[in-house]
Amino acid sequence: MTSQRRWRGGLAAILMMTSACASAPLVRQQCYDPDAQLARLMTPYEALRTQGCGAATGDGRPGECDGFKQEIARLGVVCPGHAPTLMANAVIAYDDQQPAESQALLDIILAQPRPYPDAAALRARIAIEEGNLPFARRLLEQHIRLVPDHAGLHETYAAALYLDGQLPEARTELTKAGALGAPRWRIAYHLGLIEEASGRGDDASALYAEALTGNPGWAPAESRLRALRAGQNPAR
Repeated sequence: MTSQRRWRGGLAAILMMTSACASAPLVRQQCYDPDAQLARLMTPYEALRTQGCGAATGDGRPGECDGFKQEIARLGVVCPGHAPTLMANAVIAYDDQQPAESQALLDIILAQPRPYPDAAALRARIAIEEGNLPFARRLLEQHIRLVPDHAGLHETYAAALYLDGQLPEARTELTKAGALGAPRWRIAYHLGLIEEASGRGDDASALYAEALTGNPGWAPAESRLRALRAGQNPAR
């Protein structure tokens, strides 16, 4: 339970998984060039998310972000087999704290014949958050065999190993994720969790400080660093 609290503090801020969407509503109820339609929706939607999505309008109409979400969802109905649109809707559902809906969409993607590592990483993350570590590990191990150079798979696998108490193995996976392009500040934070769990507070503090250098003001790293410097463990 202590390990789960430690890792989830990082998972909540990670991010694992990107969305990007565009404008213009669907003109026809047919699946035509879904990549272009998705791009026209994701770009402005993601820009709005970065700025902070506004609330619904006073007359009951949805706010801009909700309008784009509706269009992205509609594209998923028009193009039900288009994996990038399914993934976009899965990420939106996950961000909106609707894990069951996200999981259902991810399962559709993962049932397709080609591997989709982003979907596997998010599906495993949901399983981890639900406490289903055996499923998460099996899924990640399967997809790492298929796509061994995907940083997100190794990073999420490290989370599962950490929560299973396999700290050296988790460290190895984080090292691989970093070499494959995962953000160093995030890798440093999770390595700090491993060092702290191993009783090496000074090493953990240095890694949390490194995480804050790469991502100033990040609350999980700030909290753990302050606690270590005060000689306390917030998980106890």
